[in-house]
Amino acid sequence: MCDHLRSRFTLTVTKQESIPLKKALILAYDFPPFNSIGGQRPYAWLKYFREFGLSPTVVTRHWDRKIKGPDDCNLPSIKTNVTEETSDYGKVIRAPFYPSLRDKLIVRNDIPSVLLRKTLSVWQLLTEHYIRSSDNKRPILEAACEYLKQNKVDVIIACGEPFVLFRYAAELSREFETPWVGDYRDGWSTNYRWDDARFYGLIQKSVQQKVEKRIVSSAKILTTAAPSFSKRLAKLTGRKPEDIPVIYNGYFEEKFNGLDNIPLKKKFSITHAGTLYYFQRVETFFNGLNLFLEQNPTAEVEVTFYGLNFYPTQIDRIKAAVGNADVTFTDKMPHDEILKELVSSHVQLLLATPEKHQIYAKVFDYIATGRPILMVENDKGPLEEILSERENSAIHSTAEGVANYLKESYFNPSNQQSVVNTDDTFTRRNQTRRFAELILKAID
Repeated sequence: MCDHLRSRFTLTVTKQESIPLKKALILAYDFPPFNSIGGQRPYAWLKYFREFGLSPTVVTRHWDRKIKGPDDCNLPSIKTNVTEETSDYGKVIRAPFYPSLRDKLIVRNDIPSVLLRKTLSVWQLLTEHYIRSSDNKRPILEAACEYLKQNKVDVIIACGEPFVLFRYAAELSREFETPWVGDYRDGWSTNYRWDDARFYGLIQKSVQQKVEKRIVSSAKILTTAAPSFSKRLAKLTGRKPEDIPVIYNGYFEEKFNGLDNIPLKKKFSITHAGTLYYFQRVETFFNGLNLFLEQNPTAEVEVTFYGLNFYPTQIDRIKAAVGNADVTFTDKMPHDEILKELVSSHVQLLLATPEKHQIYAKVFDYIATGRPILMVENDKGPLEEILSERENSAIHSTAEGVANYLKESYFNPSNQQSVVNTDDTFTRRNQTRRFAELILKAID
């Protein structure tokens, strides 16, 4: 790993055996059993905090329905009471979820319902911080408040988005005189989705900026999941980028035990896991794949987008670009199952763009498998920096480059070999250690 990148990840090991654990209350919306990248981040804190001096309690919502698509997230929870679960890691408090009128309209596709839903979506985004009826996540705040009335904690942590959790943390911080930490999985008013906003979007962005600046001004620490988030947030808040540390998502190292014996698929396979964003250059990849297939008509290649049935709009994009390629889409799958698919694939596909510097959580699982990674197109940013250190990773930004890469990989088995991952910088445990150290130092 290059020196300047390594210095950013230097870890300090501290012994915690004789030091009483500080108590942390974590507000998280996405959380297991809901299978999402967003839920893995706070779950890692629950799992590892005790090793590094913090005793965690998570407050989240009930995820007691089967989630096959985004609409299912808006169904009311089956359980209508607050429950508590205790394990060796810590405690999880789950609050009921009650859909708003907008949520209820999501399953209806008639034109009046769609128009009303869009109007209510804008209204909810603009007013959820001011009007109680617009806040459909309020049971999390109420459950956290009840817990704090009976239990003193040393720090409150909110994981956004949704960023209404930041407001909850700020309010609880004032009421119970406890410092709070805001952790950005994505940007709030600085999110890339606002870059292309038009009239109504710009109004929403303006409102969100004012709310965000007011709320996060009271946070003891702000952390992000990528350097670009820290830079944008620094401009908004007046803090220095170096004062907004990056806590990367990482991978759960224990989940890869025993996976090295899984054989490659018989058919040459290219695998993409999880979310596909509108700005990622999937068209460049398919242009290259189809060029390769035209040049090599006997080649048999399968492409699988695991979990993309959850994002039907992106499936439409792919179908428009797919050409002669053999492409399959799946529902969301358990994380362990996706990892098995990754390690048995010939190529792991990572889609990016130079216009938006993000670090997609899937890249860390990709790295941990040791399997070859193809990034299309070059982000000319942090992903390039990370992948440039791996000998079996390739980056191409043209159809010709993709086609040539596939030719070399398909016809040369030596290019299909795994590389043993010997760098544990990006494990969830080590990233959680860095987070815990920052928190303990700030609240000491």
